[in-house]
Amino acid sequence: MTTLLNASYIHTASELSHPISDMYDTMSDWFDIRIAEMSGFDYIFAPMEICDQITDFVTLQNFLQNIQTILRSEPERTLLIGFSRRHDGVLELDRYDVDWSDTLIIDCRRSTLNGSAQFDFIEMLLEHSENLIDGE
Repeated sequence: MTTLLNASYIHTASELSHPISDMYDTMSDWFDIRIAEMSGFDYIFAPMEICDQITDFVTLQNFLQNIQTILRSEPERTLLIGFSRRHDGVLELDRYDVDWSDTLIIDCRRSTLNGSAQFDFIEMLLEHSENLIDGE
């Protein structure tokens, strides 16, 4: 299942209900974001609660650019994966395919990885990922 985000995105910034802007607050959602580097890509694992709040290109762009700044990474290297566990323990993964034009997002497609050939690989990356920001 693929959802085209540009059809429902508003092209103005929206506030996140739980702002993730304070990277230095140890209670911040930034400490729930995980990273795995593999094959020239930076896999960014963000809780689905964060991903579901990103409803427009400007907010997505700011979110990813903050992460790219921390990692000293380039946009084309960044792959965003949303993750959550259902009440029965089943892992759910969504991939965000972001198209960039220089430093601007021009399109984004969200698709589920559950049941796909990529699921086991991405699950393994998540299991071996590290915190984006070390809380110590």
